[in-house]
Amino acid sequence: MKTPYYPNPITNITVKSNIDNQKGTYDDLKVKLKPAQFTFEGKPVFVEADLSNFDDLTYDIKAKGELDVNKIYKVFSQKGLDLDGFVKADVVLKGKQSDAEKGNYSKLHNKGTLELRNIGITSEYLPKKFIIKEGIFKINQDKMYFNNFLATYGKSDFTMNGYLQNVFNYATTNTGVLKGSFKSSSRYINVDEFMSETTAGTSVTENATPKTETKTGNTQSGVIIIPTNLNLQFTANAQKVNFDKLNLQNATGNLSMKNGKLTMQNTGFDLIGCKVTMNANYQAVTPQKANFDYAIKATDFDIKRAYNEVEVFRKMASAAEKAQGIVSLDYQLKGRLNANMEPVYPSLTGGGTLSVKDVKVRGLKMFNAVSKETNSESMKNPDVSKVDIKTTIKNNIMTVERFKFKFAGFRPRIEGTTSLDGKLNLKMRLGLPPLGIFGIPLTVTGTQDNPKIKVGKKSQDLEETKDTEE
Repeated sequence: MKTPYYPNPITNITVKSNIDNQKGTYDDLKVKLKPAQFTFEGKPVFVEADLSNFDDLTYDIKAKGELDVNKIYKVFSQKGLDLDGFVKADVVLKGKQSDAEKGNYSKLHNKGTLELRNIGITSEYLPKKFIIKEGIFKINQDKMYFNNFLATYGKSDFTMNGYLQNVFNYATTNTGVLKGSFKSSSRYINVDEFMSETTAGTSVTENATPKTETKTGNTQSGVIIIPTNLNLQFTANAQKVNFDKLNLQNATGNLSMKNGKLTMQNTGFDLIGCKVTMNANYQAVTPQKANFDYAIKATDFDIKRAYNEVEVFRKMASAAEKAQGIVSLDYQLKGRLNANMEPVYPSLTGGGTLSVKDVKVRGLKMFNAVSKETNSESMKNPDVSKVDIKTTIKNNIMTVERFKFKFAGFRPRIEGTTSLDGKLNLKMRLGLPPLGIFGIPLTVTGTQDNPKIKVGKKSQDLEETKDTEE
């Protein structure tokens, strides 16, 4: 039997059926298949079904068989999503369509197993194919449980346990929200592989097919997009995570996806021997723009090791090349990310504390300039034993609250502002030995690479750069 809706016929058909429709209406239509068996795309399928009231379908279905998902999905496909692989089914589905849609799960009777093998999922939100190598779903009412699912995405691997809910409504309607809770463990996750490749200006709610090239022909990366029809809870751990050339170890955390928003709670990892904990929220606005906020704590961070091993640290703190010692960080920040998942500096707001312990600074241009201006050789290479530096960030400006430290008999005091692109407007008071009662007022302007030191208190404020996007 062949229909206009599918290119290949159903063969070897044996059907015992009873179709009754006295009124000629959908609500009066009754269809019974007891049983039906056929071969579809070379695979045998056995079905028993009792269907009635097609306006609000009441169903009682028993099915066994194996399906070639790829061949079927090529015909009944959804835009932006492709599937392949095999599904072996042995299920019983009984209930009413309206109960499933309204969440009256106690009135449903859904049981059985689905064995998945080499299921490949390609989505417009993901540049690579997500592959479920193997797994068995156990269906109970509206929940679909899975144990020890093995999946891969690019170089990343996942072992998953948990359940999904509202699967049938999610799969058959455009409004269904997929719910679930599960645990995932991985040996390795490469976050960079999840970056989308789309053109600028597309809203995340649009269904237009994304393109990988702009009008000029340049490939453009995009932010990570969280689909809005997911409501999922994760407890995840990974031995190793790679993100923008950062190598994180022993990553753990609780993640949730809801309404297109990703929330991380008590997420922790090790980075170059430093313990880091973080809470964060992330949400894409378009494929080229995302908002975020996070709070981070890092304890006993080795400056020298960070400079040698972490590329992003070298870029953001180039002065650390000539420093060594231990620092700790407690900071809160929120703002916007661009298409390359990089922070847009004028959008950043926040603040926190940088705790410095046993830090040695060698050859820093600012201290060299202070040393020259004050004729103090020891100012060139200060050693800071313990100091807390509190700062706030807004409109591309970091404001440094007044802090003091002492070394070699001197008692410097520093406060002021720096711009996130390296401009300086700091005020110093160099307290002189023995007790710092007398001091020299200094201003530090210019840039980190070319600081200008003057005796006195007057300097011109740095110009703020406000964020022009809402």
